Amino acid sequence: MRTQTIHFPGQQVLCVFPDQPANLEHAISTLGLKDGYPVIVLIGGNIIERQEVITQRAIQTISQIAEDTNALVICGGTDMGVMAEIGETRLRNGHQFPLIGITLESLVTWPDGPHNTKFLWWGKERWMLAPHYSHFILVPGNKFGEESPWIVNAATILSKGHRSVTILINGGEVSRKDIELSVEKGRPVIALGGTGRLANELASEPDKDSLITAIPANAESRIMEAVRAKLTVNGRGV
Repeated sequence: MRTQTIHFPGQQVLCVFPDQPANLEHAISTLGLKDGYPVIVLIGGNIIERQEVITQRAIQTISQIAEDTNALVICGGTDMGVMAEIGETRLRNGHQFPLIGITLESLVTWPDGPHNTKFLWWGKERWMLAPHYSHFILVPGNKFGEESPWIVNAATILSKGHRSVTILINGGEVSRKDIELSVEKGRPVIALGGTGRLANELASEPDKDSLITAIPANAESRIMEAVRAKLTVNGRGV
């Protein structure tokens, strides 16, 4: 398994490249993340302009919860939308919680990173990794969505002895897959309505899965209460 230090302006970030799922636990250990954490899996995509303010405030709330509860946050790690915003919010507030980006090696790049476009179905350029993350795990695959099982399994490993929760902001078909896998693991999901697309769809469904809770994204106190409750309920972590 390869490791590499990625040099962002003003920051160095350790990155691991597990080549098969059986290596994931070793990859996490290599990052120095050996102890269990409460884990927040943050999923979503682009931030829609008309919902930008409400989305940014929701991410601010999530970042503060992670800091206050000593949680670890897993997100997609590319420099776009929700994934970029959580890193920028963490930096802006001086938060220190671990922020792990998990995405596909073949579709991304970084400062002085690869530019080969062999695997890019859109045929243009790779996505840049977001700065302001603390660690990256870059995994095999050629199409977004193939990283979803890695994210879900990483959350299980990292939350050993603790609780975990998946939070959806906006989101599309990849996020739908993330939610399905989270529910299969018994991990509760909180969908923040008002942020667009899949989150709004789930918020409007009267008969959601019992593990899925919808909360308006502008209800900051309710978000804080719900996430804290999911992370602190007595019992076995998922």
